[in-house]
Amino acid sequence: MFKRLLKGGHFYKIKQISWVYYLVYKGKRISITIPAYNEERLIIPTIMGIPDYVDKVFVIDDGSEDLTPNLVQKLGNPKINLIKLDKNQGVGNAIKVGYLTSLKHNIDIVAVVGADHQFDLEQLHLLLDPIINDEADYTKGNRFLVDAKEVMPNKRYIGNILLSILTRMASGVHSIFDTQDGFTAISKKVIETVDWNLFWDGYGYVSDFIIKIAAYGFRIKDVPRRSIYIEGEKQSKIVISRYIKRNFLMILKGWHWRILHQRKIKKSKNKEN
Repeated sequence: MFKRLLKGGHFYKIKQISWVYYLVYKGKRISITIPAYNEERLIIPTIMGIPDYVDKVFVIDDGSEDLTPNLVQKLGNPKINLIKLDKNQGVGNAIKVGYLTSLKHNIDIVAVVGADHQFDLEQLHLLLDPIINDEADYTKGNRFLVDAKEVMPNKRYIGNILLSILTRMASGVHSIFDTQDGFTAISKKVIETVDWNLFWDGYGYVSDFIIKIAAYGFRIKDVPRRSIYIEGEKQSKIVISRYIKRNFLMILKGWHWRILHQRKIKKSKNKEN
């Protein structure tokens, strides 16, 4: 049984199961994965921005040494699931944990946002709709289409351009840019299909995920999105020079991997079909 509700300019369906109602965005169950490592300053504002139609929120505490897990637990929200990892294993690994946990909860689309409050979650539907409309399997934000030049620090702006060009070449997907943006959404089909043991665990995962998801033949689409930069607040822990050096080598390795394995993956998928 479904009822329709207009909220914030968008239609949602309210589904009744065993007399319990919950919001379902356009008939799909949505979760958000939030990788968090020592984010006690901004984790709560991040969570407060999550739309009501999101069914589950998985905060992956990646071995934090501050009050991050305590603050999440104190919220007492049944939608929010805190998963505590014993030690810091990297943001890419935390996201993979969120993906695989979402599968167990029968989630249709999993969005990822950082715990640093850089993502405007009022725009979340822009990432979800292309997947729901079967236009993409993996969507990602692109700040260059909106306001990157105005709000992004110069070093990060130039570094992003360099890594985006390299990632486009390494992945073979030339319709995307701002490859370092971590505001993403992924379909259940992708999560079920790929071998996540092959994917990068640390920072720079964004490029590696694009390269390998593309190698599996899935469609990747850019979505214009606004940035949130809080004046006087250091939201990102990235040291850009170190980040570029490390990711440059990782992208080259991913490029080599795609050349060696993409054809094998396509042959394997064709046999299964």
